[in-house]
Amino acid sequence: MQGRVFSADSLKELADVHIISKLALRGTISLPDGTFYINSAPNDSLLFSMLGFERKIVLITEQMLLNGERISVSLERDTILMQEVVIRSFYDYQTFKYMVVNMKPLKPVNLETMDSELRTSLEEVRSYPASAGGPIQAAYDYFNDMARLQRRMEHNRRLYNEQLILEGKITDTIPALPQHLIEKYRK
Repeated sequence: MQGRVFSADSLKELADVHIISKLALRGTISLPDGTFYINSAPNDSLLFSMLGFERKIVLITEQMLLNGERISVSLERDTILMQEVVIRSFYDYQTFKYMVVNMKPLKPVNLETMDSELRTSLEEVRSYPASAGGPIQAAYDYFNDMARLQRRMEHNRRLYNEQLILEGKITDTIPALPQHLIEKYRK
């Protein structure tokens, strides 16, 4: 049996369509011009399948084989609905550096007032040993959010600098201390 496979919506020939004979248990693939050749017997059925198209089964009759007919098979597009996919590109290093350098600063740790703040918070907490709330828990609660954010920012800065060094852009790395703090400590 020979024939041609095409798309039902555009009437364009389809290449690489899988064609399988049920009785012969053999298959073939359509050529770039959509034509195919396959051995088949009377009352055989051919399965046509291709990614992006619905499968189609065509019954081969004895009359078709005697007449030497060429069959034309049109395949319908198979649409699969997906949820929306949002793709965002990675910022270039200059934009990323600008975003990191100009981000709002974290709440700074003031060493002069830390003792009085800590003392006040510790005085408010009853200090029972082995209790859920105690001086150690109060100190942990006081420093936890700030310390976690500082560690995360330091980790991100380190990874960013490592990437810039790999790219050979050593002068664009972000320093450990921002410029305004470097000037403050020099005074």
